[in-house]
Amino acid sequence: MKKRKCCCNCCKDCHPPKPPVSDSRCEFAKNEICGNIEQPCDGSWVEYWSALGIPSKLSGSLVVFNGSDCTINIRGKINGRLTPLLTVNQWGQSKSVTVNGIETIEIQCIQSGKKETCSGRYCLTIQYPVLCEVEKNG
Repeated sequence: MKKRKCCCNCCKDCHPPKPPVSDSRCEFAKNEICGNIEQPCDGSWVEYWSALGIPSKLSGSLVVFNGSDCTINIRGKINGRLTPLLTVNQWGQSKSVTVNGIETIEIQCIQSGKKETCSGRYCLTIQYPVLCEVEKNG
């Protein structure tokens, strides 16, 4: 079977038109959310932050400070799945992580010393697009 050779002067299907290229330019909102951690060292998970009613994917950086003898575990819902994020086991220690698609932050305290209550601090800096313009080039 012979393949039909196509020349650009006789055939419109040789090179279909390219779709226009879009450049999306967005303005971003940036929020810093901080709070104190104060909960029993009993292994239960406590939700400290959640995103509600934001249509865009959030990206953010989380910093957690451990101010007690307890081990602090942090997990978050990332793109719909609960995901372990950090473990901060020493008093006075801070750890941080940056994630894309963050929806919630939960903290669990495990007793590792004599103290029955864990304490500390978390700060979450998030950003998300709020106003986007699309320019078509082509």
